[in-house]
Amino acid sequence: MASKASEKEILNGVIIGFRNLIYDRYQYAEVASKYEIPDSFDEERMTLYRDFFLSQVYPHPKNREPLEAAFRSLDNYLTHPEKLLRILFDSAAIVFRHGSSIPRLLAAGLKAFKSFRTATDFETKLVRKAKSSGKIPPYSAEDINSFIVALRKKEIDDFVVNTTNLLELLYDKRLIREIITIMQELIARMRKSRKTYSDVEIGGLEIGLKMLTEGSQLFESIPATDQRKIIEIVVAIEVEVLEGLFGEK
Repeated sequence: MASKASEKEILNGVIIGFRNLIYDRYQYAEVASKYEIPDSFDEERMTLYRDFFLSQVYPHPKNREPLEAAFRSLDNYLTHPEKLLRILFDSAAIVFRHGSSIPRLLAAGLKAFKSFRTATDFETKLVRKAKSSGKIPPYSAEDINSFIVALRKKEIDDFVVNTTNLLELLYDKRLIREIITIMQELIARMRKSRKTYSDVEIGGLEIGLKMLTEGSQLFESIPATDQRKIIEIVVAIEVEVLEGLFGEK
């Protein structure tokens, strides 16, 4: 009889199993055979897209553990955005440069950060299903798919909507540039007040900034019409996979 897996082993098993699904799902030859993809979304670009999600949104357990404290700090800002707003308005230089746009840009930035963290919440839901299944890691693709199917349909739909919203935000290059700029200024402001803000507090925002900066490169040098087409293809892939799973249920 197999020994019972620890909570950490189950979590890591789900993370790795879900990462494997994403890796397999976005193989260029497979996607190109099913969808009419723009020439600009070549194999190199698709690899960039896939690797962004694997490194930033669903990082490997060994890369994730050192970041957990910073992630918790980021969660705190998502719950209490007024803390960041107060820092921004305390800086005359930032207020002068951005003025009345500060609340809008901060809200957009936090919305992006929330999208990243919502992806992690999806993993947490899969972990609960893995525990109740009694299965022991490592998990196969079939195992992970069975955990997904065990979720409520609304949870699946919310996951697709969240992915779409994140891509839509990254698609808005002007907004992303403005968000990155104000976040850089916010972090610089906090670094000048080391007695007030800890490395962990600053690190949470730096993680969010890194995600946005790398995400902004996904659509770099791609025509606007192709960018829209890419978003539609990605959403179609996710919907097709999930509908296929629930169709087999």
